[in-house]
Amino acid sequence: MQPTKQQIISVHNKILNDPIYFCEEVLGVPLWEKEREILLSVRDHKETAVRSCHASGKSFTAARVIHWWLSRYVGNAVVITTAPTFRQVKEILWREIKNAVSGKHIYPKDTILDTQINLGPKYFALGLSTDKPDQFQGFHSPHLLMVFDEASGIPPEIYEAADGLAPERILMIGNPLENTGRFADSFKLPNVNKIHISAFDTPNIKENKIVIPGLITTDDINRMAVYYGTESDVYKVRVLGEFPSLGVNTLIGVDEVANAIERSAKVLEHWEKKMGVDPARFGDDRTAIVVRQMEKVIRKETRYGLNTMQIVGLVLQIAKEEKVLAPNISIDAIGIGAGVVDRLQEQSWDVKGVNVSEKADDEEHYLNLRAELFAGKIKEWIKTADLPKDDDFYELANIKYKFNSKGQMQLESKEDMKKRGLNSPDVADALAMTFASPIRFVNMVATEALLPYDASIGF
Repeated sequence: MQPTKQQIISVHNKILNDPIYFCEEVLGVPLWEKEREILLSVRDHKETAVRSCHASGKSFTAARVIHWWLSRYVGNAVVITTAPTFRQVKEILWREIKNAVSGKHIYPKDTILDTQINLGPKYFALGLSTDKPDQFQGFHSPHLLMVFDEASGIPPEIYEAADGLAPERILMIGNPLENTGRFADSFKLPNVNKIHISAFDTPNIKENKIVIPGLITTDDINRMAVYYGTESDVYKVRVLGEFPSLGVNTLIGVDEVANAIERSAKVLEHWEKKMGVDPARFGDDRTAIVVRQMEKVIRKETRYGLNTMQIVGLVLQIAKEEKVLAPNISIDAIGIGAGVVDRLQEQSWDVKGVNVSEKADDEEHYLNLRAELFAGKIKEWIKTADLPKDDDFYELANIKYKFNSKGQMQLESKEDMKKRGLNSPDVADALAMTFASPIRFVNMVATEALLPYDASIGF
């Protein structure tokens, strides 16, 4: 039976005023408490700012907001979305936008593209990157919705360009990675409706079971607590949904790590690969190996409980697989690492043993080589770096520093980090090792060991 005109009007009025009804009845997805709060906030407030923990369903919710807005103002609505990188625009938010209406027949066929919904000259949604602020000009509409995903990382000029469009509604949503900038300032302004999502607000944590697959879990929280400590900025941002403290003694901010994880850097063939190894024998520490090719970390491996010969085997295996030249392999030679270096050199692999407690090249500014590698090299490198999507690299945000009486910078020791309840920064230290050998731009192929490799030592 065809619906009557009155029934159609009634449903439209319901959609117009009730985004929860639209999502649950039209899109057919149940919502949890904070998702409902976000939808109602966009309906009722000009500007909404949502700071959230990791994996809380931020992009899922923003996508549903966008479809409700287009359904609310049929024929006369514009939605502009953006995020810090185009990869985030296309592969995260717009993937959710397309998934939300898959099989629902809400829009005419072929109107949804990778980052567009084309419904008419005054009726569309569009995903834009942040590299060209002038892209945000000219999108005027009485019913303009602006959605800023991962809002902490969006440059101020993009917000300024968006303000010039005089949007009817603004939704800013994301992890609170920086405690400065437009997103952070929004939580200090009286005219912005503020929403906070902690991991402990989410259904999976509240009910201590998987209620919604993909949301943060108790295991995720426990892992963050063990690796980074409950007082760390990483835990504050990714579990509690709080802004980082970014104290004056924090060397690398959690926002810098997050930006590097989202960044994509081009690798040129003539850039040699560097391998860094931070060996550990037993206990809680891990043997960590990182392979870097200039701005890009291309591989990370960690293992627990390896003996000296097993670490040697693992280094050889990865070096051969990644074609890393022996002189480009730097190994922390303190403790068990000395035996690893000796065994590899015995097999004619001319690897470099590094003692990070030795003096720095720049003795005026750094107490030792470890401080110089992190503060003098990684600190600058990470501004353009490309890190894997791997939480282990947030170890970089745990490392603190101070200055001694001579004005030299020194890093917090691993022992002092453990006193703060943190694990040893094994992956961060392995990354630092990749900066311990000179940069060379020669296209060469890694050599095999001159002596036959004894497979009996295992991996």
